[in-house]
Amino acid sequence: MARFPFKAAAKAAGGRRLAVIGGRLEDDNAAIYGEMHRLSGGRILILPTASAEPQAVGEESLAAFRAHGFQAEVSPLSGENAAQLADRPEVAAQIARMGHVYFTGGDQAKILAALLPGGRESAALKALRKAHGKGGLIAGSSAGAAIMSEPMLLGGTSLEAVVHGVTDEAEEPGLMMGGGLGFFPFGMVDQHFIKRGRLGRLVVAMEAAGAVTGFGIDENTALIVEGAAARVVGEYGVMLLDLSEMQTDANRRIYQDFRLSYLDNGDRLDLRKLRAHPAETKRRVGAAEIAYRGNLRSRRNAFGAYTLYDLMARLVLGDPATYAQDRVEAFDAKSGVNVSVILERQPETKCLIATPESGLRMTALDFRATISTEKLSATRLADRIGRRARTYGMDPRPDARLILLGSTPVSSDAAMVAGPLAALKGGKVGVLAAASAEPARTARDHIALLARHGIEGVDLGVTIDTVEYAAQDRALLEAVEGMAGILLCGGNQIRLVETLVHRGEESALLRAIARAHAGGAALIAASGAASALSGVMIAGGSTYEALRFGVSSDVGHQGLAIQEGIGLFAGGIVDQNLIGHDRLGRLVVACAEENERFGIGVFEDSAVIATQAGMRLEAAGKDGFVLVEVDPMQLVLQSDNFEARGVRLTVFGPGDTVDLRDGTTTRAGDGAAGARILERLVKGLAEEARAAMSGDDTGFHGVMVRPGDAQGATAWLDIACPRDENA
Repeated sequence: MARFPFKAAAKAAGGRRLAVIGGRLEDDNAAIYGEMHRLSGGRILILPTASAEPQAVGEESLAAFRAHGFQAEVSPLSGENAAQLADRPEVAAQIARMGHVYFTGGDQAKILAALLPGGRESAALKALRKAHGKGGLIAGSSAGAAIMSEPMLLGGTSLEAVVHGVTDEAEEPGLMMGGGLGFFPFGMVDQHFIKRGRLGRLVVAMEAAGAVTGFGIDENTALIVEGAAARVVGEYGVMLLDLSEMQTDANRRIYQDFRLSYLDNGDRLDLRKLRAHPAETKRRVGAAEIAYRGNLRSRRNAFGAYTLYDLMARLVLGDPATYAQDRVEAFDAKSGVNVSVILERQPETKCLIATPESGLRMTALDFRATISTEKLSATRLADRIGRRARTYGMDPRPDARLILLGSTPVSSDAAMVAGPLAALKGGKVGVLAAASAEPARTARDHIALLARHGIEGVDLGVTIDTVEYAAQDRALLEAVEGMAGILLCGGNQIRLVETLVHRGEESALLRAIARAHAGGAALIAASGAASALSGVMIAGGSTYEALRFGVSSDVGHQGLAIQEGIGLFAGGIVDQNLIGHDRLGRLVVACAEENERFGIGVFEDSAVIATQAGMRLEAAGKDGFVLVEVDPMQLVLQSDNFEARGVRLTVFGPGDTVDLRDGTTTRAGDGAAGARILERLVKGLAEEARAAMSGDDTGFHGVMVRPGDAQGATAWLDIACPRDENA
């Protein structure tokens, strides 16, 4: 790459200075605060104009800036009288005296209403433009970033935008747009970009406005601009969109062949020619670092948190000879429209990585992308709503059992496995302890457990380090195919998935397990391994983190970590150890965020016996399981708020059954025990919800529960939670 012409680019566009921050600016982000300090000389005026609670937000921001060594003040420009205040001489004078400003998050429309009432420039806006022209810094986070471009995005999710287009009615689904302040003249800006899956809405907005270039800035990340020189600073990065070659049809059902790049922390960009200059630490992917040779198999929500980032990372680490294109989808249940997002690696695409101790960093330049929509027929609609198992080419018999254990059987109540294991006597059960940090010891413990039930267990002896060797062991694979059952021990579900779906491809061992299951062998998955059998897997995070932060990119960040699972279980997302760890909330959030209709939460000392590829469920063991059913018509996602209303919760006790295809249920008992468990689960969820927002001024709406039947084992749940720190 050519050397970055910083001095020339910095002098362009009048040398003006901006810090465009994608939202959720953490108080300890020394890199972003340091850049703002450098560009402002350590002086900043805080404008909490967008906030619903400007006094509290102003005080919090003031404390954060002062902690980073700023001389800071808070402007009074906020509240119901903001438009009148914007014309007061003392407000304009304060802007001129401080010379540098920072807009907090909240509602960008409030900033416009204050500074540009009725399209007229206020005295405060004129003072801002004058200060900016003299080299003053204009910084803004979230709503404060949205106002930077002209035009500006006001609201709407990616799915709404792609399905319904642009609307002028706030009550109607679709994308809302308005006029911005134009401080950033290089293209349209969107924020919370990767976390809230906003690619679709930015593409639709750009096409509607005739804009060619777009910048999607992620949370806790900033695009630092000096003239026409830009640098990415922060936790994640910036998506760069180039629509100059994009084609679309008259009905806006396809947005074809636009360019998508990802610029990482430390990368630079010449905004005059949109020429990227990756950080010096970046290098090409080595042959030994190629991790993926096959397509993503899970059905992640295309506009879910970090889905597109994860897909791009797979392609960056993929073998371009065999794996150059992949897709993800999103489904709008209200209209029956399915949306596909395709990423394609071209010969000119540049994929660079760095591998610091903190984890993989990537720069990805010039991917080709397409967004298309399709109204599904009744047949395909039923297929899309009804999840199908990934059988790896070997469809199991309808009576083949998947047994999900809610806790490790070694230390659990014997009743949890007594019934499920009874049919396996007389045959061998293979024990796979690849999820465990101590696989040999874990396998021995489970073999001893099986022996106590009169079953011969065999340690398969395969771990993530030996799974490639197992592919050459024909005797082992044939033995697996002939076993009466396979027991997947608990532990780290990520390690288990990476063993069986090794380097992005199903391993020979996984195919052998699928072949055994197709022949009738039972698959028994304990604790974390039960989660791994889902197509979409909960990989980490608590209910607290799920409610407060939503979905995270990985287990190293705050939030609910969602990853690709093995997919042999088609019933929905599985979670376990549900009561003791208060995991009901994270299961609800996972189902909502990933467009999964059902969640199956297995209780400790309990089991779910699934047949019909996971569509018929029977509760066993001590307490059974809770079935979460999400209504896609009542979800609000990828916005400043998370709302899941009309969520149906049903506890199934030992002996109870449910058919997920038609909702048919049978009860072995009166449901009284289930009612007590459900009450406990909801109480725990409410406590987690209160803890998630304790000391926060965002107005958490909380949890509401309505009874669903006379026995009390069924209830309807509403959750509403704002996630923007200044919402």
